[in-house]
Amino acid sequence: MSTVEKFQSEISELIASAVVELGGAEFGASDVSLSAVPENALGDVAFSCFALRGKLAALDDKSRNNPAVIASRLAEILGKSPVFESVVAAGPYVNMTYDAANLSRIVVGEILARGTEFGSLEPKNERIVVEFSAPNTNKPQHLGHLRNNVIGESVSRLLKKSGYDVVKVNIINDRGIHICKSMLSYMLYGNGITPQEAGKKGDHMVGDFYVMFEKAFQAEYKTWLESEAGKAAFEAFVASPAGIKAQKAIDAYAALPEGKKKGKAPADMFSTFKSAEKDAYFNTVSDLGKQATDLLVKWEAGDETVRALWKKMNGWVIDGFMDTYKTLGVSFDKLYFESDTYRLGKDIIEEGLKNGIFYKRPDNATAFDLSRIGLSGEKIVLRSNGTSIYITQDIGTAIERFKDYAYDRMIYVVADEQNHHFKVLFGILGAVRPDLAGRFEHLSYGMVTLPNGRMKSREGTVVDTDDLVAEMARLVRELMDNKSDREHYAQADDAEFDRRALTIALAALKYYLLDVTPASWMEFNPEKSLDLQGRTGAYCLMNYARTRSILRKAGYVHGEGVDDQVLSALKTPQEKKLLLTLMQFQTALKWATDARDPGKMAEYLFNLCKTFAFIFTDKAGHPILTCTDESLKKARLALVDAIGIVLKTGLELLSIDVLEEM
Repeated sequence: MSTVEKFQSEISELIASAVVELGGAEFGASDVSLSAVPENALGDVAFSCFALRGKLAALDDKSRNNPAVIASRLAEILGKSPVFESVVAAGPYVNMTYDAANLSRIVVGEILARGTEFGSLEPKNERIVVEFSAPNTNKPQHLGHLRNNVIGESVSRLLKKSGYDVVKVNIINDRGIHICKSMLSYMLYGNGITPQEAGKKGDHMVGDFYVMFEKAFQAEYKTWLESEAGKAAFEAFVASPAGIKAQKAIDAYAALPEGKKKGKAPADMFSTFKSAEKDAYFNTVSDLGKQATDLLVKWEAGDETVRALWKKMNGWVIDGFMDTYKTLGVSFDKLYFESDTYRLGKDIIEEGLKNGIFYKRPDNATAFDLSRIGLSGEKIVLRSNGTSIYITQDIGTAIERFKDYAYDRMIYVVADEQNHHFKVLFGILGAVRPDLAGRFEHLSYGMVTLPNGRMKSREGTVVDTDDLVAEMARLVRELMDNKSDREHYAQADDAEFDRRALTIALAALKYYLLDVTPASWMEFNPEKSLDLQGRTGAYCLMNYARTRSILRKAGYVHGEGVDDQVLSALKTPQEKKLLLTLMQFQTALKWATDARDPGKMAEYLFNLCKTFAFIFTDKAGHPILTCTDESLKKARLALVDAIGIVLKTGLELLSIDVLEEM
C-alpha cells in the first residue's frame, strides 16, 4: 500500500533527481522544501529555486544565477513524471499539480486502511518525561491549573503520536506552611466534619478552610496594623531605606505629566508597607502564624497526631483531584509527592560543594555562582542552617526521575512566572550532572483570565476548574434545551443530554485554551468558545458528528466496496482541496510536536472542518447522499469517512472526546 509519507518522499526524490540532472551535486531529497501555492494560482505545491542560484553546473553562467530560468528547466524535467497532472514555472518557483485520482487513492486509501493510526510517526527510541499539573493540597485546582493540565496532556499525546516513549508525571505539593494553614483552620473551625457530611468534594472543602484561615489572618493583621505596635512599625518603615525608596517612586510618578504616566501607579506608602510587612508579621507576631508554624515543626518532627490529620486531609484533597482529572480526561503514569521528595538534593549539593561547584557564603549558606551559566548574581541552594529550599529538591527530584526513567528529555509544564527559576535549575543540573546537560525543557505558558463578571468563583478572585466545567456544561445544556429542533433527539434521555453537554463543554474549554500559543496570556470567553460557526471545539465536534450522520443515513460500512477505481472518481477542485488538507495531517502533527504547541493541531483541524463544510453545504455541486452516480457516491462517502477519522484522531490529540451525534 502506498502511503502519504512514501508519496511525499517520492516527490522530494523526483525534485532532487531533477536538480542533480542539472548539475546540482550533493543535492538530496532531504534538501527539498515545499510550500503551499498562493490562492488562485496554478498548482498544488511549490518548490523555490532561490537557494539553487550558482549551484547547477550543467547550466551556463547566466542561467545558473537566474532562479526563473532554473525553475523553467526543472519544470521541463518534472513535467515528464506521471505523478503530476502538470508542472509549470511561476517566476522563481516550480508549481506542481498532483494527479487528483492518484492523490485520492493514496490519501483516502491509507486513512481507511490505518484508521486512527493514520499519521503516526515511526518510533524514535527516545523517552520523554512530561511533568505537569503540580497542584497544592490546600485548595481545588483553578483556571491556571486547567490550562496547565490540558497543555500537558495534549503535548504528551502529540509526542506519543510522533513516536516518542512518553511518561507523564505529576508532583503534588502536599507539605509546607500553606498546607498547615488549612489544617489549623480545620482544627479551629471544622468540628470534625468530613466531605461526605459537608456534601462537597474533598478538595473544595479543604479549600474552604484555607479561605477561612486567610480571612481570619487578614482580620488579625488589620487589628495589628491599627494598633500602636503597627503604627510604630509603619513609622519605622517610612524612615527605612526601603520606605525612602518607595516614597521616591511615588513622588517620581506623581511629578510626571498626565500624558507621560504609563503603567500602574506605585501603591501608596501604607499599602506598600502593608504588603512588605505581611510575611514578617506572620512569622514573628501573628498568633495564627505561630500556631501554623508550630504545626509545620511538629509535622517535620513526625508528630503522630499532626501527621494523622495531615494524611486524612490530604487524602480528601487527592481524591478530589482524581475526580477532576477523570472528568478532564487527564492521567499520569506516576504521582510524586513533595512530602517524599523535599529532602532530595541535599546530598548532591554537599557533593558539589566538595567539587567546587558550590561555595559557602560568609553567613554559612551554600550558593551557586550564576555567572557560570550566563546569568547574574548567585543562587542559594542550602540555607545557613543547612535546610533545603525549593530548587534543592527540584535538583534532587530531576536526578531521582532519571534513576526512575532514564529519560532523554524532561519537559516541565509550568507558568511563565517561573522562567528564571528553570534557567537556573537547568544550569545547575548541567553543572552537577554533565550527562544531563541539555535534556531539560521548560514549556512556559501565560496566565488565563475570564471576562469580568462572567462567572463567579467561591473566593471571588480565583475560578475553580470544577466550577468552570460545571458552569460550561450548564450553559451548553441551556443551549440544547432552547433549540427548536429538540424533538429531533427525542430518543435521548436527560442523562444522555447531560453527557453530551459535558462533552461539548469540555471540548469548548480545551480547544479554546489550546488554540493559543502556550506562551501567550489569554482571556477565556465562555460564549465564544461555544460558537458553532467559529474556530471552536464545538464547531469541530459538530463537523465530526456530521460525518457520522451522513454515513449512518447512507448505510455506509467502513471501506466496503471502496477500491482504487472508486476513489479515482474524486476529481473536483473542492474534493482535491480536501485531499490536500488530509495529506497535511502528519505535517501538522510534526509542527505541533516540535513547537510543543497543540494550537498548531487546533488550527489544522479548524481548516479541515472549514474545507469539509463547503462540500457539505454544496448540495448541488457536490451531492453526497443524493448523488446518482453510485461510484462517485461511494467515493464521496469514503472521503467523508476519512475526514471523520482524521478529525477524531486530531481531536483526541487535544484530549477532546467526540460525539457520534450532537
